[in-house]
Amino acid sequence: MLLSDLCAMLPASADWYGPESPNYGMREIREANINYEVPEVREVQNSAPLTPSLMLITAPAAVGKSTAAEYMSNYLKCPILDLSRLQVGDGTLDGMASKSLGIRKNAQFQEALVESRAALLIDALDEAEVRSGQANFRAFVRGVADTASQVTGDRPSLVILSRAESSRTVQETFKNRKLAYLHFEIRPFGKEQSERYLERKVTEVYQKEMKESLHLRHAKPYGKARDALFSILASTMTQDMENFWEEPEVREFLGYSQVLDVAAEYLAVDNFADLKESPTRADGKGLGHWGLVAKVINELLLREQAKFVTQFREAEGFKQHGTPDLIRILYTPEEQCSRLLDYVENMGLDLELPVGLPINLRDGYEAAADTQLSNHPFLRGSGWFNVIFRDYVTARAQSSASTSGEAVKRIRSNILSAEWKHSPMYAFFSYSLGRSTTEVDSACHSDDIGALYESFKSACETDDRLVTSIGRAGNRLTATFTIVRNETENVGPLRFLTHEGTVSVTFPRELSYIDIWDVPEVILGGDRPSFKFGPSVFIACADLLVSAGELQAYVGQDSSPVLLNIKSLISENIKIQSDPADVMLICEEHLGFPWSKYQRNLDLSGLAADAREGAALYLEFRRIVLRFKDAKDGEAAVYQPMMDNLVVGSNRRARTVLEFLQEIGCVKLARSMYLLDFSKFADLGISRSQLRDLEKTDAALRISANILRFSKRQS
Repeated sequence: MLLSDLCAMLPASADWYGPESPNYGMREIREANINYEVPEVREVQNSAPLTPSLMLITAPAAVGKSTAAEYMSNYLKCPILDLSRLQVGDGTLDGMASKSLGIRKNAQFQEALVESRAALLIDALDEAEVRSGQANFRAFVRGVADTASQVTGDRPSLVILSRAESSRTVQETFKNRKLAYLHFEIRPFGKEQSERYLERKVTEVYQKEMKESLHLRHAKPYGKARDALFSILASTMTQDMENFWEEPEVREFLGYSQVLDVAAEYLAVDNFADLKESPTRADGKGLGHWGLVAKVINELLLREQAKFVTQFREAEGFKQHGTPDLIRILYTPEEQCSRLLDYVENMGLDLELPVGLPINLRDGYEAAADTQLSNHPFLRGSGWFNVIFRDYVTARAQSSASTSGEAVKRIRSNILSAEWKHSPMYAFFSYSLGRSTTEVDSACHSDDIGALYESFKSACETDDRLVTSIGRAGNRLTATFTIVRNETENVGPLRFLTHEGTVSVTFPRELSYIDIWDVPEVILGGDRPSFKFGPSVFIACADLLVSAGELQAYVGQDSSPVLLNIKSLISENIKIQSDPADVMLICEEHLGFPWSKYQRNLDLSGLAADAREGAALYLEFRRIVLRFKDAKDGEAAVYQPMMDNLVVGSNRRARTVLEFLQEIGCVKLARSMYLLDFSKFADLGISRSQLRDLEKTDAALRISANILRFSKRQS
């Protein structure tokens, strides 16, 4: 059903009534908007068999309620009572109509209204709630119900347009008084509606820039660029790229007019061919679409701030105690994010009022902010509108300097808990929000790395691998994440640099394809009962804390075993389910059961002062050599970007080992591949199977000493 079908259910006036003054909120839209895209509506509640006196039309923020009201005003030749700039209360409905129309015309209008020969549209109910306060707002709603109870015609003559939360007071009042009403919801645009709306918006962008509307002349390449953009944005929410418009979550996001407005700016280019790959490759990492999504969400937050400020500055308290300097600090995007997390996730955050807010304004501000928040476009009822908004809000609140340290800890605790359902959005938004425009690295706290790992992991499809490298860089940690789809197609690498002095990482449930080197503290398990190791895990740290009660390892025949090289280990009453060949533990302490079953002794240096460094270099040698996969007779290979960015990265020891292997001729670089020469490697006197199992051989001791001498010479 379209909005035009709803209009056919309402009374249309024979002629305009003509408000005499624009100062009392009443206006008429006499000129039709030929570019208006009539939206679909969905029936929420029917009044049958009773005759309704009121029609309630709700929609989330930014779906276009006010534009819908203007369309209906033109269609029905009826006035709109715009509450966005009114202080409502008892008698507002009758008083504003009388002042706007004059006594005589208002009498005629009220008679037509009661007999269902005319309609009155009441718009911006949610904004009136913020401006007026609960007591006055409820008095206004009671006045609306009084008028509705007098309607004797055969169709509704009062129409209220509002966000869902503010409409609840209307619904409760009408139900308590046993007054019949209809309830419809405006739906976001569907595929065809979005395409038509977007085409008109692109035209507007071109006209604003005084350019020719190239998308009309080059319709086919424009259409391909538009469809590619829709597909890329949809890919953040679904893997079904054939029928993504059929999924409600996707439609609710792509059908947002605000999303389409930003998309129009993106598509209004001089050459559509340039857009073919740019949404996914805009920053060289396959993440351009996330930047676009983040921009859209930020625009929605700014829109909410502007709407709140417009209402709050008209409140009596602000008029008495407020100043223009306060406006920019009220209901900021960062404050909205903290409030939303506290509202939906019950995090118990210590929400701080804007600095500089006068004491006399604080109670009124808190009440107005709570009301505005309940109608936030990121919410659907008391939950999130979709997971995209949840993860953006979470990432932004964590990265904001205005979020208190205690609040950040509570947020972090929640997203590392077993109850939090991870999605890819958190990691990608964290990378975007934590990075300055001039830096490649993104900033984060080291305690966030575990949540980033879980988020990136959730982005992996069946045959993907998340390859992770985490190591120490001075008094910080560096963490690099790459989703490997095949040898030549990756998402990333994405590099995070932790804040100074943050050097502890927690992983809540599992690890695979990860290298951790020189990290002071690693915690496995969080609040979960078990922890799982997958293939290709190497951890070198000072302290390893295992908080899980059970440890499992599923390595597989073709992968090297889990290798833990640590100074000290803390665990209590742990049960380990793993074959001894799948987990190797190197620790300076003598460990008891069940760890003793997996403990190995590694002493590859004759000089006590060099023992740890020699062992560390040898373990890096082992890790790098085992990364090579058989390519053809006599050689094994690793793709150069994978070796340089993922295996080696910023690991100083790994770089030294790779250079050592190149110097002795074991490894060479040919085109885009590192090649391991089996015949040269055989000269070292150690096999890859011996290397894999950490067998203590004379060759191992010799290799360790040679790499150590090479390292000293290089430094």
